[in-house]
Amino acid sequence: MKFIYLLHFIVFLALGFVLSVSNSAPININYYYGWLEMPLSFALLTTLVIGVLLGLTVGFFKNLTLRRKISTLSKQASIINKEVTNLRTFPVNSSN
Repeated sequence: MKFIYLLHFIVFLALGFVLSVSNSAPININYYYGWLEMPLSFALLTTLVIGVLLGLTVGFFKNLTLRRKISTLSKQASIINKEVTNLRTFPVNSSN
Protein backbone atom coordinates (compact mmCIF):
# COMPACT_ATOMS: atom_id res chain seq x y z
CA MET A 1 0.00 0.00 0.00
CA LYS A 2 2.86 2.37 0.78
CA PHE A 3 4.29 1.59 -2.64
CA ILE A 4 1.06 2.76 -4.31
CA TYR A 5 1.11 6.03 -2.31
CA LEU A 6 4.76 6.56 -3.23
CA LEU A 7 3.99 5.86 -6.89
CA HIS A 8 1.11 8.37 -6.86
CA PHE A 9 3.32 10.94 -5.17
CA ILE A 10 6.06 10.51 -7.78
CA VAL A 11 3.56 10.72 -10.66
CA PHE A 12 1.98 13.91 -9.31
CA LEU A 13 5.38 15.39 -8.55
CA ALA A 14 6.54 14.72 -12.12
CA LEU A 15 3.27 16.12 -13.50
CA GLY A 16 3.66 19.24 -11.38
CA PHE A 17 7.24 19.66 -12.55
CA VAL A 18 6.25 19.35 -16.21
CA LEU A 19 3.40 21.84 -15.76
CA SER A 20 5.64 24.31 -13.91
CA VAL A 21 8.27 24.19 -16.64
CA SER A 22 5.69 24.64 -19.41
CA ASN A 23 3.92 27.51 -17.55
CA SER A 24 6.90 29.61 -16.62
CA ALA A 25 5.67 32.77 -18.35
CA PRO A 26 5.64 35.80 -16.05
CA ILE A 27 2.30 37.28 -15.01
CA ASN A 28 1.41 40.51 -13.24
CA ILE A 29 -0.65 40.29 -10.06
CA ASN A 30 -2.31 43.61 -9.33
CA TYR A 31 -2.90 44.49 -5.70
CA TYR A 32 -4.77 47.49 -4.39
CA TYR A 33 -1.50 49.30 -3.62
CA GLY A 34 0.74 47.94 -6.37
CA TRP A 35 1.58 44.94 -8.48
CA LEU A 36 3.89 41.93 -8.39
CA GLU A 37 5.41 40.00 -11.28
CA MET A 38 5.97 36.27 -10.84
CA PRO A 39 5.87 33.07 -12.90
CA LEU A 40 2.45 31.52 -13.44
CA SER A 41 3.48 28.22 -11.85
CA PHE A 42 4.63 29.99 -8.67
CA ALA A 43 1.39 31.98 -8.51
CA LEU A 44 -0.64 28.77 -8.84
CA LEU A 45 1.47 27.02 -6.21
CA THR A 46 1.11 29.99 -3.86
CA THR A 47 -2.68 30.04 -4.19
CA LEU A 48 -2.79 26.26 -3.66
CA VAL A 49 -0.74 26.52 -0.47
CA ILE A 50 -2.84 29.42 0.84
CA GLY A 51 -6.03 27.48 0.08
CA VAL A 52 -4.76 24.36 1.81
CA LEU A 53 -3.68 26.34 4.87
CA LEU A 54 -7.06 28.10 5.07
CA GLY A 55 -8.88 24.79 4.69
CA LEU A 56 -6.78 23.15 7.40
CA THR A 57 -7.35 26.10 9.73
CA VAL A 58 -11.11 26.00 9.27
CA GLY A 59 -11.10 22.22 9.65
CA PHE A 60 -9.03 22.45 12.83
CA PHE A 61 -11.40 24.90 14.49
CA LYS A 62 -14.46 22.92 13.36
CA ASN A 63 -12.87 19.76 14.76
CA LEU A 64 -12.10 21.56 18.02
CA THR A 65 -15.71 22.67 18.48
CA LEU A 66 -17.00 19.19 17.65
CA ARG A 67 -14.62 17.63 20.19
CA ARG A 68 -15.92 20.01 22.87
CA LYS A 69 -19.48 19.09 22.00
CA ILE A 70 -18.64 15.38 22.11
CA SER A 71 -17.00 15.84 25.51
CA THR A 72 -20.05 17.65 26.88
CA LEU A 73 -22.45 15.07 25.49
CA SER A 74 -20.40 12.13 26.78
CA LYS A 75 -20.40 13.67 30.29
CA GLN A 76 -24.17 14.06 30.09
CA ALA A 77 -24.53 10.47 28.87
CA SER A 78 -22.37 9.23 31.73
CA ILE A 79 -24.55 11.05 34.27
CA ILE A 80 -27.72 9.68 32.68
CA ASN A 81 -26.29 6.13 32.65
CA LYS A 82 -25.47 6.42 36.36
CA GLU A 83 -29.01 7.61 37.09
CA VAL A 84 -30.51 4.72 35.11
CA THR A 85 -28.26 2.23 36.92
CA ASN A 86 -29.28 3.69 40.28
CA LEU A 87 -32.96 3.49 39.35
CA ARG A 88 -32.59 -0.15 38.30
CA THR A 89 -31.01 -1.12 41.62
CA PHE A 90 -33.44 0.99 43.70
CA PRO A 91 -35.76 -1.26 45.69
CA VAL A 92 -39.39 -0.96 44.74
CA ASN A 93 -41.95 -0.93 47.55
CA SER A 94 -45.15 -2.59 46.55
CA SER A 95 -48.16 -1.39 48.43
CA ASN A 96 -51.09 -3.72 47.86
